[in-house]
Parts: sequence; structure tokens; C-alpha cells
Amino acid sequence: MASIVSTGMSKFGNDSRKLMDHLLEASAGIVEQFRDTIDYVVLSTPYTLAFNGASGISSAFTSISGLVDVPYMSVENTSASGSSAILAARSMIESGQADHVLVVGGEKMNSYPTRTVSRIIATLLAKEEASAGLTLPSVAAFTAKEYINRYACPRESIANVAVQNHHNGSLNPLAHFQKEIPMEKVMESRVIADPLRLFEFCPISDGAAALFVVKDDLAESFTKNPINVLSAESSSDTSYLSMRSSFIDIPSIRSASVKAFRKAALKPEDIDVVELHDMASILEIVELEEMGIFPRGHAWEMIDSGYTALNGELPVNTGGGLISRGHPLGATGIAQAVEIAEQLSCKAQGRQVKNHDVGLSLNMAGYGNNANVIIYGVS
Repeated sequence: MASIVSTGMSKFGNDSRKLMDHLLEASAGIVEQFRDTIDYVVLSTPYTLAFNGASGISSAFTSISGLVDVPYMSVENTSASGSSAILAARSMIESGQADHVLVVGGEKMNSYPTRTVSRIIATLLAKEEASAGLTLPSVAAFTAKEYINRYACPRESIANVAVQNHHNGSLNPLAHFQKEIPMEKVMESRVIADPLRLFEFCPISDGAAALFVVKDDLAESFTKNPINVLSAESSSDTSYLSMRSSFIDIPSIRSASVKAFRKAALKPEDIDVVELHDMASILEIVELEEMGIFPRGHAWEMIDSGYTALNGELPVNTGGGLISRGHPLGATGIAQAVEIAEQLSCKAQGRQVKNHDVGLSLNMAGYGNNANVIIYGVS
């Protein structure tokens, strides 16, 4: 088993710094304290060439950070690259290839105008579907319409996801957006893909996150409060969305969740805090149901009731989620793990939740092309 013993993040947002600045900032504390024990580096920067016109970032990172003699590898799985890097690190540790792995992920996405960035991200869709005009926001809109029609979900209940996550992000000093967005402002914001509006989508963000993952029987030599990676499971589905039976059915999430719960010998009701891939507000609702946490058609009711709020029974996206914390593609899955580790270690300051022994994160590539589910526990 592997354990997280240290974490780091840069502030997510839109700034003039380079990608390397973010990567170095996020990992600085780990490298400074544990430089001599790091025996492998796993880097997640999937869109570096497209966004920054640069390759070989892993080599540059290890050279600049003083880890020039440490072997490294790069992981590319579009928006699930961060969690895939964690899966790779865990596999290395469990196979005996490494004992102490630095996992770093980041993206500098604001190098180009929004239209160009959107076009780059759309390349993860099937070419024929993207050529026909399909985009990730439009898929989210189709999902919202299907969900509303199938389950009679009020439109405001979907927007309530954004309200809640912006509230959580207002308490996170490293979030891209750090202010509350009330319901009326969400509903009055510009339509991006009908019926979903501006504040219901994640922003284009720059930023990086880092983890130091070690063999579990070595963890207590690094910290008194290691966070165990109880399971880390992955599942995939077709990238051709037109071949799926429904937008609100995402089989990769369901399959990865079943495997993760089985591996950890836990059930959905055992989870205390959750980080989800809320690229759009409707996804949080669909994901909670696909994971088996709430019955189909009822997640919106649980969110409206306050069940998933910071002071609720099952806090969700306590750091603001992708909607408020931001979504630098290569960093997101790692940032989710950082948030869970901070919550389980009681280091989340103004957004600390109660009854926190077991956490879960879900990070997706594309629109469920791949899903990675990780379950964490206190030692």
C-alpha cells in the first residue's frame, strides 16, 4: 500500500507566470524537505506542447529542481492525467520499483485566447464529432436537459451545485475564484450552452499541485499523519459519445467506483468527504449517482437539502471543485488528492469538515472516456 505524506499547491488562476514556476512552487516544500529520499518523479503536464509550445518538461523540471539524477516519467491522459499519475506512482510503490515518489502536475492554459484554448481541449473528442460542432460544454448541456426531463429536476437545483462550490472556494486561499456567487447571479450569468450558464462551468486556469507518495510501512518516518491510498482504480469507455445510450449514464465512473469500493473493502456510505470532477454543475449530480452514493434521480434533492454542504453529512468539493478552485488539466486530479489529504489531516483551515476518516476523489478524462476513482483513509 502507498501513503501520502506531504502535499503542495500553487495558487490556481490566471497569471503571468510560466508553467515551470507553478510546478516548482507546488513541489518546493516536498523537494526541500525530502530531496535525498525521492527515488522517482511522475509528472502530469498533458497539454504543455499545445499550450506552451514546449516538450521535455519532465527533464527540465528534474534538472531545475535539483533532482537531475532521479528517474522520471510523464503521464498523459487528458483531464485525468493528474489522477493517472497517482495511479502510476502507487503501482511503482506496490511493485517495488520505487519507495518514494514525487507526483507533480500542472498546466499553463492562459497562454492563448479562450477560443483557442477551447479548440485545443476539444481535440480530446472524437474527430468526427468535434468536426460536427460537439464541444464539452455542449455535451454538459445535453446532459442537463436529459436529466431535467427524466427526473423532473428543477433548473435551480442544478445551479445550486455552482452556488455551493463557489461558497467552498471562497474559503480556499488557493482557489481561482474566491467569492460567493448567489443563485440569482448564477442564473443571470451568460448562457454558455443552454441551459447551463457561465458560473456553472470551470474556468480556464493556470496552476500546479504535488504529492509525496511513499511505501506505507515507511510513512510514519515522514509524518505523524500519513494518508493511506486504500484503492486507486480506473475504467474506460468509448470516446465516441454518439455511441453511448445516454448522456447521464457514464459507465466508466460506475465501473471504476465498483472496483475501488471492492478493493478498499468499503461501501459508498463509508465515505466522509468527496472530491468530484465538476467540469460543469450537472456533472456533480450525475457523478454522485453513477458512483452509487445517491439513488438515481435523487442527488439534486440531497444537494438542495444541504447534505453535501461543508457542514452536511457528506461534504462534496470542499475546496471549491473545478468550478471554483479551477481546472488546470494536468493538476486537477492531484489537487483533488491534496484537498482530501488536507481534510483527513485536519489542515483545511476555514473549510475543515467533521467526521473525516475516509475520502474519495473522482477524476475524468474527456466526458467519461476514462475515470479514475481513488479512496483514501487515515492511518
